[in-house]
Amino acid sequence: MKKLNVILILILFSSSFFGQHSTLTSNYLFNIFSINPAYAGQRRSLDVTMFYRKQWVGPAGTPQTASIMGSMEIKPKNFSVGFQLDNDNIGFTTSQSVKVAFSYRLKLDKKRKLAFGIMPGFKRTFYDFRKVRTTTTGDGTFNANSPTVNTFISGFGAFYYSKKMYIGLSSPEILNLNGSNPSPEVNVIAGYIIKINPDIVLKPSFLVRAIQNSPVQFDLNATAYFKEDLGVGLAYRNKEAIVAYFDWVIDKKFKVGYAYDYSVGPLRKFNSGTHEIMLNYFFGKLSHAPSPRFF
Repeated sequence: MKKLNVILILILFSSSFFGQHSTLTSNYLFNIFSINPAYAGQRRSLDVTMFYRKQWVGPAGTPQTASIMGSMEIKPKNFSVGFQLDNDNIGFTTSQSVKVAFSYRLKLDKKRKLAFGIMPGFKRTFYDFRKVRTTTTGDGTFNANSPTVNTFISGFGAFYYSKKMYIGLSSPEILNLNGSNPSPEVNVIAGYIIKINPDIVLKPSFLVRAIQNSPVQFDLNATAYFKEDLGVGLAYRNKEAIVAYFDWVIDKKFKVGYAYDYSVGPLRKFNSGTHEIMLNYFFGKLSHAPSPRFF
């Protein structure tokens, strides 16, 4: 049996646990739109987010994710559009995707709303076999042309919320048109706002991800907000990481966020954690952003 280098083995070892799940970043803690297209347009005017994630710092070839996304409400009222551009690198694999979102928001009563969204897109995955190192020179298995896989995908989401709580259901690729017909992933997210006093708010929340023939993943999160400007939190991702994060709002329109994942899974001995940086800017007037600051 041909052997790959240790970095590739680590990557394949980790994917044996969660290989069928989509890429998960901590950005959803700052921006629910990153995992649920129904959230598009919640701040009415254009809202743009950029983030970069470097996973398992230390070994070469470990996952890196960069993304830019944005959304806004359009006419007629309660309709919204959005976009998301992603670039994922892991070992010898590079995936790039372009997606657009369309959502519609229903007003159930004075306090509750329900939104639905779809997110069709295109994904290109390239396998660069030139980066694979084997112990046998000229291994024919990896001398073939590096393949490229093009896939048309579509996500779906529903988002129910009031001023104090939210619950969302979504799937990043409920439709996958590349012939493989994989089982769809289902994400459930929820949170609740607890006002301690005029200056301090707590938000417990969770995320559950499930897909056929793969272990269920869940995040348990607790965030504290101080004067609506600074959010600080901790999260536990089962069998994978403990996450510490914060987001800070500057001049009401610009927000910066950072998350650090401390590995608690099988790869904890081989890396020094994961870093993620987020930048967000709101282009509209503050009076056009009626959605709660806390989600």
